[in-house]
Amino acid sequence: MIHCMSPVHVGAGQGVGVIDQPIMREKATEWPFIPGSSIKGVHREYFRQKRSNMRSDIAGASGNGEEDEWVAAAFGKSSDTADMGNAGALVMSDARILAFPVASMNGTFAYVTCPLVLKRLQRDLDVMNLKMPALDWDALKKKLDSVRQDNGAEGYVIISRGSKLTGQNDTVFLDEFESDALKDESFTQWSEWLADQVAPDDISGKLIKERTALVSDDAFQYFVTMCSEITARIRMDPERKTVENRALWYEEYLPAESILYGLIWCDFKPAGGWTERDLLNAFPAEGAYLQLGGNASVGKGRVRCVYVGRES
Repeated sequence: MIHCMSPVHVGAGQGVGVIDQPIMREKATEWPFIPGSSIKGVHREYFRQKRSNMRSDIAGASGNGEEDEWVAAAFGKSSDTADMGNAGALVMSDARILAFPVASMNGTFAYVTCPLVLKRLQRDLDVMNLKMPALDWDALKKKLDSVRQDNGAEGYVIISRGSKLTGQNDTVFLDEFESDALKDESFTQWSEWLADQVAPDDISGKLIKERTALVSDDAFQYFVTMCSEITARIRMDPERKTVENRALWYEEYLPAESILYGLIWCDFKPAGGWTERDLLNAFPAEGAYLQLGGNASVGKGRVRCVYVGRES
């Protein structure tokens, strides 16, 4: 699980529209994602530094710059004249969107998801022999698509018990849209499960439990395509202290509080005599704070990774 602590920009290159530097999106759905190559590269550097510090502490001196054998087995090693090198045994998939933060009149913001997202999550969890609370898809779809008889309003928003997203008359305001809300016990259990996986600490976990919302697939599509964070950037002329000519551009960011998920597994027996469990259990049980994407010097890309299903 990846929980964005600050806005994240994993760029797709130069844009052709108003946004000069858009984020990466899935081709078919246009949903934001973080490529596995970015995730794996960041983890390689994390473990390289961590194991280098461990060797330094043991030896009482700085590391000699040699590639750590565990890092080479997990992430691969390039070939040179003395060594043929090897491919890394760890596989890290793309991180898919799970919950997208949307402004709310009540509760400040909501962690918004939809049935299609949860079905993809359930399918991926089944592959990894992991479980999440069962959801009654037919009942949820009926609630989401139902039409109120008193005012003809189409659809509801499903929220959890104890949600902070409703005002008077169980009404939810997400971005510019107003909708009636229904509380669902199975979705409440799922929200609690998500909070336990992503944010085991009391503060963050409570935020998630109180602010998750299930909307229709069409509504989710609107939020993830139209409600990302857009930031204007400029470059100053150091002499005149004014903006340089044609030095204004717009960058797109995955908003802070976004939640994504990905899969990690071993594709083959690791090199160097290591076992699959030696590699997978090295991921910290308490999670890790990492930096993903660009603009780290201005505070972007700070994420918390939590490793669900790790065996002790």
